[in-house]
Amino acid sequence: MNNLLAHPPLPCPTLWRRIAWCATLLAMTALPSCGHDDIDPAYTDCRYDIVTYLGVTPAGQEAYKLVGRDSEPSLTLLADGHNAPDDSPIGRRLLLRYTPAAPLTGDTCRITAHAATAIISDSLRYTIKPLAQYLQDNSPVKLGSVWRTGDYLNLHCQLEYTGRSRHFYLLVDSTTWHADTVHCHLVHNVFGDITRHWRECYASFYVGVVWNQPTCRVMRVHINDVARPTVAYRDFMK
Repeated sequence: MNNLLAHPPLPCPTLWRRIAWCATLLAMTALPSCGHDDIDPAYTDCRYDIVTYLGVTPAGQEAYKLVGRDSEPSLTLLADGHNAPDDSPIGRRLLLRYTPAAPLTGDTCRITAHAATAIISDSLRYTIKPLAQYLQDNSPVKLGSVWRTGDYLNLHCQLEYTGRSRHFYLLVDSTTWHADTVHCHLVHNVFGDITRHWRECYASFYVGVVWNQPTCRVMRVHINDVARPTVAYRDFMK
């Protein structure tokens, strides 16, 4: 199996990646009910978006690209202070909690960034062996949502905690590479480790190398979803 190295700013991570858990989600689910004056507005009056880290501008601001939903235009977000994880390279996808200083219109918007959290940030991988060999020990996920923003496929789900490394990546079936419908599979393998409670996870995969092919009309994403076991795949159509 290999990476599709078609997105230079995005580094190629090792397969043995420890799952990056989104701790900020705990704050979302643990919010008290409305009407309490002591709740920090940074938790109640804010947005959560998956963004691309663009680095620091000459003016010392952190820049993030908010890629539009489906094929909508993108927006550059500018924030004062240091919010991104220290090891974040340019091109890394992050979960950003922020408050816009103005409505999100135009090409650039100043924001107040409250937190930028590491998530799984990867490029689409492809098969060099029969597909079944990658899927034979596929563990389920609890899918919350899956959506496309430009050349990225984004995922919010729950995974069973093991405390150890696992495989978690998006894989394209190479036999469908030039077909009208390109089949992609979410691979999740805990290698037989004991699973415990479910934990939140966000991921973003660069899929432009497939999505932008002239022959591609549908990107079909297969997910082993324990929450909706009768739904075997989701289609993203041009």
